[in-house]
Order: sequence, then structure tokens, then C-alpha cells
Amino acid sequence: MTTTADSGHDIALALIAQDAMFLRRFANSITADQEQAVVPIFCMHNYMCLIIHESHRALRHVAPDLADVLAYDCAPAIERARHSVKLFDDKYKGLADVSADFRRIIDEHRQEFLNNTWLPLARPLERDLVLWRYRGRLVSTSHTASFFLALPPQSFKNLDVLGPEVQAIAIEQGSYIAAAANGLPWEEQSFLDTFQKTDLAEGEIRAEKYYRRRFDPALPEEVKASLTAMTCALNTVGVLLADETGQASAVTLWKLRYITLHHVLSSLRKLDEQYGAELRPPDQALLKEILNAPTSRLVLQTHGGFRNTLVHYRPERRVREQLSLHAPLYGLLDAYFPAEEALALRDGLAPYTAHVADRMEAWSGD
Repeated sequence: MTTTADSGHDIALALIAQDAMFLRRFANSITADQEQAVVPIFCMHNYMCLIIHESHRALRHVAPDLADVLAYDCAPAIERARHSVKLFDDKYKGLADVSADFRRIIDEHRQEFLNNTWLPLARPLERDLVLWRYRGRLVSTSHTASFFLALPPQSFKNLDVLGPEVQAIAIEQGSYIAAAANGLPWEEQSFLDTFQKTDLAEGEIRAEKYYRRRFDPALPEEVKASLTAMTCALNTVGVLLADETGQASAVTLWKLRYITLHHVLSSLRKLDEQYGAELRPPDQALLKEILNAPTSRLVLQTHGGFRNTLVHYRPERRVREQLSLHAPLYGLLDAYFPAEEALALRDGLAPYTAHVADRMEAWSGD
């Protein structure tokens, strides 16, 4: 991707190139080891869709000829998945709507997997929820994967069947990613290159039993499922992606952590507004601890232009003169935050994301 006469366009192209190369490394690792890629695809699907959709939309403005070359199919599916990153934070789909989605998913999985055995005494042994942990941390569940990928419950009956189905989705995404990264120096290690099957643990449980023991008893089952999805998202960017340590991925990894943390915290704030008064005192205290921490307040500050540039790539005109292709994060942090806060966010975001994931797991009792 070449430079242009517009500095804002240059920053957009640089951000898109970083993300395209990151996804190209991931896609290359999927091709090299399809068997181990199913759960990582669950974890990365909505981020892949976010980058594909938003980069293509930005390129229509900054490099229309390239956008034409990169036109892709399945736009509605990609659009739906990229919105799922927002959780309760979507202005068109809030807490009630997301909860309704999880209510439907829970009921569909329950209907599909329970009360199927011919022997009534064996029915208590049936399971309708799959949990996947990476190095002991919850990174996905069958309900979470259904929410992000819009997969029907039948898809989870056999991973040997599900693998090719998910692989087909990834291949379609991969055609865009390969074209976007064409000519860019994307070759480097992906986090998936160090992924070991022994690091991944799979367990099955009855969803009713699992959710009954999670978070606060005052919360409906579907809200607990959405909180579980938030925990999975935090662990994905905090644990699963932690092995991608190359400098080439630094900007994209920081962006994914910030976006995830921003939307999780904003979603928790909405949950607190609706359910906070009903929670037990220890649960109220833990939720307030997360939301009132200095770094949480910093992330939740109304810097719409900052978050929007990370997601939509095109910087606001009013800050373009402060940006540089040679500055850390292209100068975006310094354009929106005082120097001390910018430094704290730049260096402290990764450990703080892991900290919030720890607190969410403590709250869930996992």
C-alpha cells in the first residue's frame, strides 16, 4: 500500500496494512494446520470480520481502485459478526437484544442436545454446553461461538464435521486477506504457530448447571451467558494472542485489546445500570472495582475519534497534523490523551486487559 498526498489517508493505509499482515499470518497458520485451528477461528472470527469490513469500507475512500479489487462476498454475515464485537455497546442492539440472542441460543442448544437418549435414567448425563480452555483460561463456549459465528447447534455435534465447515468460512475470509496483504512483508510468526493441542482443553457440561454457579444469582441465565462471552473475549486477546510477540503485530494487538476492553467495560457499565442494585454486596463491589479503576475510567473516556480511528481507520481531520507514520501507534494516543495517560495506556494496556479478565473469572467463579 503506497503513500498518498493526504496524511490522513497515509495513516489509514498504514493501519490497514498492519491489520492485513496480522490476519495474513493467522490465515497462513490455519492453512498449515487445519486440525488445530477450529477453536482459534471461533475466537478470532468476529475480529477478522471487523477488520475485513472496516478496511474495505475505508479503502473505498482512500484507495477506491484497491477497494474494487478486494470486493468480497457474504457481506451480511461479515456485517453481523463485526457488530458482535460491541456486545451490549451497539447503539442498535443493546443489553436486552443481546440477552435475547443468548436466550434463543441456550434454548436451541438445550432442545438439540437434551432428552435424546432412549433411556430416561441416562438423561441427566446429557450435555448441552461445550467449554474450551486455553492454558486453563476460558476462551470460547459453544454458546459464545454460536453468537459470534451464527452457527446452528447441530454444528457442534462433531468437531470432525464442524472443522471443515468453519474452515470454509475462514478460506472465504482468507481470499480477501491474501489480496489485501499482497506485496506487504507479512511473513512472520503467528500466535497459532505456537499453539499446541495439549494447551487446549475441551469439556462438556449441562448449561443449566454451569450458569447456575456463575456470577450473581440475581442475573438471568442469558445475561450470565453474555458475561461468559465477555470473559472469553478478554482471554482471547489476553492469553491466546499473547504468543504473537513480534513487533510487526504490536499495533494490531494493541488495537484489539483496546477495542475489546472498551466494549467489555462499556457493556459492564450498562449491566450495572440495569442490574447493579439487585446484586449481592460482594458482586456489587467487584463490578464497581472493575468499572471505577483508573485505567477503566481512562478507557471509558469519551474519545470517540480515537476509538473510531482504530476501528474505521480514517483519522479525524482535526488531529491529522499531530500524527506521524514514524510515531508509536502513529501518534494517535498522544493526539487524544495527555502525555502521562498516553504512556500509561500504551505500556499498560496488555497487563490491564489480563487483570480485568482475572477479575471477570473471579466474579464468575470459574
